[in-house]
Parts: sequence; C-alpha cells; structure tokens
Amino acid sequence: MTQRALFVLAVAALILAVCGRTPAEVRRERTERRPYIVEVGEPYSISMEAVDREAGKIREMSEYLSSYGYPDYAEVQEVEPEWPWESYEVRLYYMHRNIETDFGHVLFSPAMPRLGVLKFQGEIAPQKRHEIEVILAARSAPPPAPVPVAQTTVPVAAPVEPQAKVDKTEAIVARMEAAAERAARAADLAAEASEAAVRSADRTESILDKLGQEQASAAPSPHRRRSR
Repeated sequence: MTQRALFVLAVAALILAVCGRTPAEVRRERTERRPYIVEVGEPYSISMEAVDREAGKIREMSEYLSSYGYPDYAEVQEVEPEWPWESYEVRLYYMHRNIETDFGHVLFSPAMPRLGVLKFQGEIAPQKRHEIEVILAARSAPPPAPVPVAQTTVPVAAPVEPQAKVDKTEAIVARMEAAAERAARAADLAAEASEAAVRSADRTESILDKLGQEQASAAPSPHRRRSR
C-alpha cells in the first residue's frame, strides 16, 4: 500500500471518528500517559509559523526551540482548563529523537505574559508515531503529474463579411454602373446632334447655292438692253 493510500485511510478514519459523535459527545478523555488532564476534542496540526507565535507566549518553549531546533511535527490539543493553565497545549514531536514535548501557557499575571513551562516530555506513543509518519509522508510526496490533454486542430473558417457591408458595396457598384450608362447615352445623343447639325448646314448651303443660281439666270443680259 502506498504512502498516499495510508494517508487517505488515516484521514478517513479520523473523519469517521469525529463524525461518529454527536455535538453533545465531544471527545473528553484522560489518557494513560497523562491521567491528570482531560483532552477535549481531537488535536490539530499547526505550522512552524504558528509554533513561533506560541513560543512568543511561552518562554520555556522558546528556549527549548533554541536548544533543539524546530520539530518534525507540531499540533495543538485542547484541554479542560485548570487554573492557572491555558485551555490548550502545544505539542512538539521530534521523530529522529522519538521525543514528544508538551508546553502550556500559564495565566498567572498580566505582568508575566510569557509565563509557560514544559508540562510533559516522553517517548512518542507508537500509534501516534504511525499517524505522524503517514502525514509527513503525504506532505513530502511529489504532486501527481498533470494528465496530458490531446490537442485538436480546429479548422479556422474564412472571415465572413457582414451582410450590411456586402449590400452597401453592391449599391455603390450599381450606382457607378448607372452613372456610366447615363454618360454613354449622353455621348451618343451629343454625337447624333452634331451629325444632324452638319446635315442641316449642308442642306442650307445647297439651298443657298440653288437660289443664287436661279437669281443669276433671271437677271437681264446687258447686250439685250442696248439693242432696245
């Protein structure tokens, strides 16, 4: 069974354990290792940043971190408050040393805001060690490789001009054709008028020539006037 599968099973078991209780049945338990405290609910993991914040309130915890370094795993366990203790403990687990250290904050006086001590130190319980190993293995496991997605080529359709643009272009072409046709008709009319004018001028000239010839033939000869 893989580490990820073990982690899933551990989380599922934890969820079933929590969901199996009604809101009125929150876990309250005295353990064999710590019979003098009552644990309330399930512990929850905290980050190293949260460990730093808690160390700012518990001087002895800050000194412990300076001496032994940061733990491999840290969690918070709520407990039934007993004066002057805070209502939770900060628990640090050093896997290579197999050491669990539990710290508590003391609400004694506002003049001593960082008062807190080491409440318990001992070997990590086997069941707890197994749970932590599963969680740490899941955290260090590489993320699953992304599933390659087949790329499909989508044919790109030719751009379609808007119908309004096509209609406008056709109207412009139609007007240009009509104007060209009117210009050609006007040119034909002008040519016909010019030919008619030439023919009219030729007829006028011919008529004048004939009139001139007739007048010349009708005039009396000078020789005839002398004989009379």
